[in-house]
Amino acid sequence: MPNKIYSLEWLNLANRNLETARVLLRENHYTDSIAIEIHQTIEKSFKAVYAYFGISIPRTHTLTVLFNFVSEKIPFDNIDIEDIITISDYYETDRYPGPRYILPSREEVERYFQFAQQLLKKIEEFLD
Repeated sequence: MPNKIYSLEWLNLANRNLETARVLLRENHYTDSIAIEIHQTIEKSFKAVYAYFGISIPRTHTLTVLFNFVSEKIPFDNIDIEDIITISDYYETDRYPGPRYILPSREEVERYFQFAQQLLKKIEEFLD
């Protein structure tokens, strides 16, 4: 039996991250901070699917791991795994700076903001 209440808690958190990203974009804030909010939006959206199906939420921030499960439940037509990998890297490179650390461009975070918004909407529609 679906657990809509628990999944809605995760979706609420995802929407808060998306709204934070929107505010940061509007204020022309640091792109790495915006990228983290985009990552968190997608991560929590994916975890809402686990919650819906009553499956223990994995304690991982790696979006590819979460996407592999979610894509078995929800048909995504136009998602390129490379986008998921790039967004997943935002978390790692921001939390563990080093030689791989780069600031995403404004255009990149704007594009991935739209991506996250569409993905969240698709998951919300599926779980409704």
